[in-house]
Amino acid sequence: MRPRVQDRHRHPPGFFKQLRELPPDQQERILANDERFHQLPPERQEQIRNNLRRWNSLTPEQKNVLRQREEILESLSPDQRARLRDIFPAWRRLPPDRQQAVMEAFRKLRAMRPRQRQKFLSSSQFERQFSPQEQDILRSINGLLPGSAP
Repeated sequence: MRPRVQDRHRHPPGFFKQLRELPPDQQERILANDERFHQLPPERQEQIRNNLRRWNSLTPEQKNVLRQREEILESLSPDQRARLRDIFPAWRRLPPDRQQAVMEAFRKLRAMRPRQRQKFLSSSQFERQFSPQEQDILRSINGLLPGSAP
């Protein structure tokens, strides 16, 4: 049985994450010698190269923020990801420093038990630390976590 065309173009899981962590000259060398990459349509090849160029232009801090976001997304189910896409525009409108603060709070919430999360979300510290808009975002995100009501 022949593999489907789409399967022949697929790289192993994590291939591009590993590729982006290499220096640009090594990235290009790997792509130049990768048969699967050359089987992709030219537009897709260019998109991958553009993504790598964009990644390579980021500061180490920006790369870490993106890695953290990916880690969070990968931990969610497809349904949770769809619901998160509804929340994302409000988060995106926040200034970068507040985006980071909300992201850090989400990581903390994720590590808590449901009762701890509820206690945190109803605390005066939470109200002082986050604007009403940020509170809404965090409460919505909390609804995606296990043991929380959606």
